[in-house]
Amino acid sequence: MSDNAELMQRFRAAAKKFIEAVDSAPHLETETFLANMSRCMAELYSIALSLPPVEPEITDADGAPFQTDEWNELHRLLKEKIGPLDAYWEIFDSTAKKEPVQGSLAGDISEIYFDLKRSLELEESDVPKSDLEFDLRFDFRSHWGRHLLGALTAIHHRHIE
Repeated sequence: MSDNAELMQRFRAAAKKFIEAVDSAPHLETETFLANMSRCMAELYSIALSLPPVEPEITDADGAPFQTDEWNELHRLLKEKIGPLDAYWEIFDSTAKKEPVQGSLAGDISEIYFDLKRSLELEESDVPKSDLEFDLRFDFRSHWGRHLLGALTAIHHRHIE
């Protein structure tokens, strides 16, 4: 198995583990859920950092977008689960002197969840492998990686183990 195939296999496993951890939220206490999230996010981030730059074959390939109703339902469920621990403050771009903005753990986790689900569904379609790998790295670098770091930092500051 090539290094890239092994990396993709590890990424797929970490993504599925994250999705399963989110899906288990209704059955867990808040602190247990957030501790699971932090472990899953740390693993996912570590693996995603190794995703190599790849040129896509098809520049307009795109998976089906998630439904707003699905996102809203997951966000509501997670916001209920997380309760008063949901809101946190962060500097959106720490390289610029800006005012803090309010983040939401429920929002961050929902964004990561649906981006990963979309990627796993795209993998099962007939999209060229290079397009999938390009999308994974691009989405990580431009979108869900930022949500992951914000959420992981917020959970860390709450001293949840």
